Amino acid sequence: MRRLIKLLVVLSCAAVIVPSALAKEKEHPLLPAKVMKASTVYVDCVCPRALAEAREAALAALQSWGRFQISQDRHETDLVFLFSGNPYLGDYITRDGPDTRPVFIESTIMTVIDPKTGASLWTDYRRWGSWRVRGATKDLINGLREEMENQIKRWSLDDILMCSVTPTYAGFSQLTAEEALAKSASGTEKVTGTPDRLLLTSSGAPDFCKQARFLFSPGHRIIGYQVSASRADELEMGDILQRADRFDFNSGKYANGDQVYFNVQSKDKKLLIEFNVEGHRSILSQVSYFY
Repeated sequence: MRRLIKLLVVLSCAAVIVPSALAKEKEHPLLPAKVMKASTVYVDCVCPRALAEAREAALAALQSWGRFQISQDRHETDLVFLFSGNPYLGDYITRDGPDTRPVFIESTIMTVIDPKTGASLWTDYRRWGSWRVRGATKDLINGLREEMENQIKRWSLDDILMCSVTPTYAGFSQLTAEEALAKSASGTEKVTGTPDRLLLTSSGAPDFCKQARFLFSPGHRIIGYQVSASRADELEMGDILQRADRFDFNSGKYANGDQVYFNVQSKDKKLLIEFNVEGHRSILSQVSYFY
């Protein structure tokens, strides 16, 4: 009986330790901001024989995802997705000619590369053999998609509204650029930039607006501030629609292209939330606050 009790204790401890260890193995470092904010991607492939299916499969998976625009020029893109059978050597922009290493198609490797520096920003692989290159490629794209979606900052409308009442920005109303820079020198907020483009950074502001660009009137007085969002920021439209009676809605196309926009403005004209529209998705672009 004593031996049985000891065995049960050991098994109970193992049941606690093993899941914890497995959870630790699944932890991944955060994706770099360059990946999270990217809009365009070029797909490249060092793909002899059966590995040649990787590029076509990657393009199909990316089009289905809809997160990136596909670039046709590796020099004019935010990211490069490189598929290969050998590990990346970091030489994408420096190597002379193609990779000449022998390729044994055991693994499909995906490397996300910074096209300006050649640095690897993220990499993963599937050791599924030459018969499952297409499936491995799709799974790698889905793996990156999951990582990115887990890192998206999902803001609520209340997060946005908190920035309109924070004391951090109130003291800069109607100041000139020179006065704002002088005020920054003696306070806890930091104002940087040129007189026509001033940025305020403050650890005391709400999370969404810890950094903002001041907006000026024709008379060169500060009349508000603007927070730029990235592809890593998300604001659900449903949160706005629940309080639709507080806002006016407007949409159209920018004058310089086919890009569709969607704007939400408060009835008192003190808040303007701007979205870009891609397909059926509304992507947060920027939020402007006026005194």
